[in-house]
Amino acid sequence: MKNQKIIELSYQLAELPSSQHRAGLAGLVLMVQNLPNQPWFEERENAIIKLSHLDEYEATLRMNLEGLKALLDFTYGAFNEERWTTTKDKKKKYSEDEIREVEKKDNKGKVKLVKEYRYTVVVPQGAFLPDWDESDEDINKRIWIKLWRDMLWNIVRGVPATRNPFNNRCDGQVYTQDAEKLWKDLSQPDKATGQSGNYYLGAMATTAENIPTKDIIRYQFLLHFAPFIFQIYRPSSINKDGNREFNSYAIVIPDVANLKSFCCSFPKVLKARDHTKIGYLPREALIDLAEEGALDFFILQDRIARRFDEQSLRKSILGAEIIHAEKSGNSIKFQSINYVEPISTMTDRYAQIKDNYWCPWFRKQRLLNLLSLQALPNTPDDESTEVPLWTGFDALLSRIPRKWLEDPYFSHDARQLFNIEILKNQGKNQMNNQSTKIRQYAEIVYQVCQKYVLSKLDSKYDLTWDKCQGNPQKQKEYNEKKTKIANEAFLAVRSRSESQAFIEYFVSTLYPFVKKDEFSQFAEDLFNKTDEIRVLTLLALSSQFSSSKKDESKDANNQAA
Repeated sequence: MKNQKIIELSYQLAELPSSQHRAGLAGLVLMVQNLPNQPWFEERENAIIKLSHLDEYEATLRMNLEGLKALLDFTYGAFNEERWTTTKDKKKKYSEDEIREVEKKDNKGKVKLVKEYRYTVVVPQGAFLPDWDESDEDINKRIWIKLWRDMLWNIVRGVPATRNPFNNRCDGQVYTQDAEKLWKDLSQPDKATGQSGNYYLGAMATTAENIPTKDIIRYQFLLHFAPFIFQIYRPSSINKDGNREFNSYAIVIPDVANLKSFCCSFPKVLKARDHTKIGYLPREALIDLAEEGALDFFILQDRIARRFDEQSLRKSILGAEIIHAEKSGNSIKFQSINYVEPISTMTDRYAQIKDNYWCPWFRKQRLLNLLSLQALPNTPDDESTEVPLWTGFDALLSRIPRKWLEDPYFSHDARQLFNIEILKNQGKNQMNNQSTKIRQYAEIVYQVCQKYVLSKLDSKYDLTWDKCQGNPQKQKEYNEKKTKIANEAFLAVRSRSESQAFIEYFVSTLYPFVKKDEFSQFAEDLFNKTDEIRVLTLLALSSQFSSSKKDESKDANNQAA
């Protein structure tokens, strides 16, 4: 019988051409392992689909046509969901039960009756993923699976015509045409076929030179299951007011190195995600940089390895590919494709940055510096090199709008950079001569700027903390004047982008606060490392801005969370 023909497909991780294909193999394994748990699968008596072999590096799949149909039904399962909108479809005639009136507050706080119209959308089921999202007891309110479904509909299947496999199976409809075509193709598994963005994320059918892109049929088959391994994040962009907006997606694709270990740990990793939400999004998914998603996934995996004492989990992936994309009209814009390796030093420092920095654009620059960290060949991870901590802040502080400077989180983060990273690290014994020298002048700049602001506050306004402490009115005045002095000096330094102009300003304004025994050495540093001292001066003056109000707000938010 035709249906009893068996196809056997064998895969090795090493032969697969990309991290998306390797993720697809892991997705296929998990799909086949979870397929028998579906209630409807018992009715597929003639279906044959199983893994005849699975180990660390390879897997073999045996299936017949009915088994392939069941596999695609599980992969492309979908359901209709009713939603309400205030926008009326002028082409549609609504029945009475499709219109309702609800009370809503307008911008002025007044309660008004608003008419809403019901509509129906097709939602991808997500196969096994809803079962591993434990963010809410109500399966319809789980936030991680919602994020995954939104990404699938906006990026992977962002073009409506590509959603037909889901639409045709919605609410249990029978659809087999795609399975029959795929079955026919898989009878020649090593034949080349055209590549498509439906399967390989970011691919085009032809290159800019009109050269067609190709894939092997059995490799392309794996790409049906890759999205089930994708980890989804929402990178922020900063608007002109300095507020975060989340319009794009960061898709983190774990590069599987140990197939069996990864498939074993993957459900545990998904169940261990933080369930706290902000709006309708998981808080953990909100990031400042697309590559941050990979670092977050590494931390999550490391946490699972420690909890279950399974050290092999740390080696189940080689790294992670990160695709940053957003939907623009009916097309998908790919902003970047990057790859991050799991260096333990980088992961540890990322955890510190995540906890200690609050200002999104400041933290983003700090993360960019961290991602420059590279492991030296044949050396332990803790000897990896990172660019100086203040790298990139010169350009950043020179171009940001003045309104952004008013964000008290910025001042807080500038202090954190000095206090928990630059100055604290000076106590380390294992420093080479160059790093010791850099940290010495960084400390001098920080203390000089601090003394300058406090001295001018005292001499010009007769304000010291001892005189103001305990008097709310005086404390307010102290903070306002202190910010004013620091801000004026900050803008004066920022406007002097030429080295000679900055040196002249520093010597005339700030140099009197340098200790006498440091005069000679610091003068040499000022002339030889002018750009570095300029950016350190900007950061040190920023650290003197008042941040009392927002500090309290942040603390309150943290306690509430």
